[in-house]
Amino acid sequence: MKKLFVSLAALVVATGAFAQLNFGVKAGGNLSTISGMTSEGSGLDWGDLAKVTPSQSMKLGFNVGAFAEYMVMPMFGVQVELNYSAQGVNTKVESSSSVLGAASTTATSWSAGYINIPILAKAHFANIAVYAGPQLGFATDFNSASKVTTDGQTTEYDPEAVEDYSGFDLSLALGAQYKLTANIGIDARYNIGLTNVFPTLKNDEGEVTREGYGKQGVLQIGVFYEF
Repeated sequence: MKKLFVSLAALVVATGAFAQLNFGVKAGGNLSTISGMTSEGSGLDWGDLAKVTPSQSMKLGFNVGAFAEYMVMPMFGVQVELNYSAQGVNTKVESSSSVLGAASTTATSWSAGYINIPILAKAHFANIAVYAGPQLGFATDFNSASKVTTDGQTTEYDPEAVEDYSGFDLSLALGAQYKLTANIGIDARYNIGLTNVFPTLKNDEGEVTREGYGKQGVLQIGVFYEF
């Protein structure tokens, strides 16, 4: 067994020496959203007496990680990454009531942390590379923080843990890179969510109490350094 490990280590070192295996680190910013957060299916309380106007917008976050690319041939490689990504969405619900004579705005920041593992097929053209592939996402946390403004008075609520969300997210990653130097480059990608963040829920009788909803969309722009 010891000889096997030594042989594998020697193979990895030799592969790297022939520039077939490239390593690097990356970091950047996120603009993320989750579809359907202000729909009736999300469980939003629309109310009977109030006119409710919901909206949502992208949330600013960050990502950081490392990657390894194996060059199958001079212009084509397979890249695997291990990243942490701060994602989520911002929602706002404005309500007004002619009966009660009150107007309020509830702004909520939904924040989620993910460990993401993209597996990318990557084609190289001089200083430009394009890639695509699946991304496996594993949630580390999910919380929400709300701020309610009523008649000019604002109340902020402490962050609360979000329940009943899926711990796994499958996405499709599409992107491109441009190398500024032999080691440094810029990267832009969009991750298209394929699975629901909030799964279908059923009661003890097997009746659906909530349909699944909420697919993620994350725009990432950053820099990378290749060793």
